[in-house]
Amino acid sequence: SAVAGGEDCLWYVDRNGSWHPGFDCEFFTFCCGTCHQRYCCRDPLRLLTERQQRHCLAFSPKTIAGIASAVVLFIAIVTTIVCCFMCSCCYLYQRRRHPNTPLQG
Repeated sequence: SAVAGGEDCLWYVDRNGSWHPGFDCEFFTFCCGTCHQRYCCRDPLRLLTERQQRHCLAFSPKTIAGIASAVVLFIAIVTTIVCCFMCSCCYLYQRRRHPNTPLQG
């Protein structure tokens, strides 16, 4: 497809993990660079298409590992709390079954 110029650079994360907002290129300039460094240029052969930029946004292995760890931790915490309410040896179970009675004098 023909490119008329004025292509936008989408947001990106550089190699240091710093987030950079997207920006517009002037007319007859294009978004160029790599997944981790973007700039505007006039050379259409160095064009970084929007599709290529979106491909850069795909989850990295580190991101997937972080999300998976968070999910496992959340499930472990919820499971622990539910088990503690159901196990007769647990303090929360005993509190629920035998609430404190007011002192009678």
